[in-house]
Amino acid sequence: MTKRPWLALIFIVLAFLCVAGWTSRANTSSKESWEYKIVSAYGPSSTNPPPNIQHLNDAGADGWELIEIRAGDFPQKGSNQVRTDYYFKRLK
Repeated sequence: MTKRPWLALIFIVLAFLCVAGWTSRANTSSKESWEYKIVSAYGPSSTNPPPNIQHLNDAGADGWELIEIRAGDFPQKGSNQVRTDYYFKRLK
């Protein structure tokens, strides 16, 4: 019966250490801050040209990461022109 107080004490200490570890991790985690960039290209719908490849390479060299591409008729649906937007992000 003398082991029960020791086991309870060990359990309480372990529980305290776990909670303290989670709390300190939540307080010290750094929040990442992002900046965004959009590069647009316009052209006939039959060719839908990409932006200048060198421009994309330069963006990558500057730390920009391509995250999405969207294309659609421009300036209105059914027109013969397409606008393609290239979305980039990087850490501030």
